[in-house]
Amino acid sequence: MNYVQIICNVITNPDSTYPIAISPYKFDISQFGEKERNSLDFTIRNISDADLEVKLVDVPSNMFKITLPKKIKVGKSEKGKIVINDSQLKNEFDKSITIELSDQTKTRFTIPVKRTIRIPGANQTSTTPMPGDKH
Repeated sequence: MNYVQIICNVITNPDSTYPIAISPYKFDISQFGEKERNSLDFTIRNISDADLEVKLVDVPSNMFKITLPKKIKVGKSEKGKIVINDSQLKNEFDKSITIELSDQTKTRFTIPVKRTIRIPGANQTSTTPMPGDKH
């Protein structure tokens, strides 16, 4: 019988991650209103004592375009961006992406990506008056 050992650390305080800090620590690209929201800017800060390379290792296919910094110098922050593909703009989802760093242990971070859509009046299909409605 073969065994696989998986080691993970669940971080309850996202501001205390190492060797990087990601802000925001989860990507919520929800849309509340008529104005279309399809992207989110984020920052990755290198809090280690070595320059780090960043690479994307897992992303749901055909859902997002992600721009990541290739390298983050010690003590510096770099910007990134996630953009929802046009084919997914009408969908709600809870997904994630995973990045890997070039540190000695090849640390990986999995970042939740969420989209909720709430457009006032768009989903009202009921014609039955609700209690308290005025006619």
